[in-house]
Amino acid sequence: MLQLVPALDRGGVARAAIDTAAALVASGGKALIAGSGQAMAGELRRLKIVHLDVALGADGLVGAYGGLRRLREAIASQDVDIVHARSPATAWMARRLAREHGKRFVATAHAPGGTGGWSRRWLEAAQAAADRVIAVSDHVAHDLRQRHHVPEARLTLIRPGIHLDRFDPTTMRPDRVIRLATQWRLPDDRRIVLFPARLTADRGQARLVEALSELNRDDVHCLFLGAETPATAYERRLQALIEAKGLGGRAAIAPYCEDMPAAYMLADVVVAGGDGEGFSRVIAEAQAMGRPAVCDAAGGAVEAMVASVTGWSAPPGMPAALARSLERALSLSEADRVALGTRARAHILERFTVERMTRETLALYAEMMAQTAPKPA
Repeated sequence: MLQLVPALDRGGVARAAIDTAAALVASGGKALIAGSGQAMAGELRRLKIVHLDVALGADGLVGAYGGLRRLREAIASQDVDIVHARSPATAWMARRLAREHGKRFVATAHAPGGTGGWSRRWLEAAQAAADRVIAVSDHVAHDLRQRHHVPEARLTLIRPGIHLDRFDPTTMRPDRVIRLATQWRLPDDRRIVLFPARLTADRGQARLVEALSELNRDDVHCLFLGAETPATAYERRLQALIEAKGLGGRAAIAPYCEDMPAAYMLADVVVAGGDGEGFSRVIAEAQAMGRPAVCDAAGGAVEAMVASVTGWSAPPGMPAALARSLERALSLSEADRVALGTRARAHILERFTVERMTRETLALYAEMMAQTAPKPA
């Protein structure tokens, strides 16, 4: 099985690809992952996953043709049966390779379709044309039906899963939490609101700044994770908004954090999920760590929680409603926080384990292998 990912970074797409590949190797199969970057190369070697460092990002479709030769050689030499695209940007290449070599083609849609130009629509159409299309949430599945008319026979819902042995509050050492609090210079007398997500306009950071202004509580400190060096244009706009709202001493932007379980333990509330998000691993991970979570009611992030039971949601575009959800989470008594944390972790254990996700994905592969392979074009 060859998976194509836009980049082997620390995001949810790469994590899902590695988890699936590791499960396939453990079951006796062979797994290859093609994607640029070395951030996770050591883990790939440890798991016996073949890594092809090939640039597959959407920014250079012309340049990406140079990677086709390496992928064609890999398909032939490694006896690949299935080509699995993990993004629209890689779907066109996966479709081409599958057709050329008579291989089965599966694509995972991690987010709903966008509103970009013709090139974006072309990439999304290639993804929707796969032999089997995996949607990571009901929200994404609905979009595939409506936007691309993907029939039920080709559409499969497989929700993401997380590693509950890693995201387990009972295994957390205090020194890990203290180290992060010191590194980020978090005030001891504030309630911490954590927003760990890529700093992009569709993730909802600006909406949270507006909500914090509406909340008007001096005892709250918000930390956004995901800063880059140098700062992106969006990060600069977000910082300017923080200053304009008078939140300079109550909100800060910090770089990506390697120890996310410890970061969640610092949080009184975890916020994530823009209205364009297909699913939110952050919301699932926060609940696994027993943290109260808040997200948009639109999009796929809310599907990771039981609204008003394991977390709260708010309509998109309404900072005042988001502020009210934050207030509910921040107003929990200690006993209520413990009870909510217990419910939240039980919910994740029931529905969002990596074992369940990989079992369902490998079952889909087996179903596809049982069918006659297409002939090379």
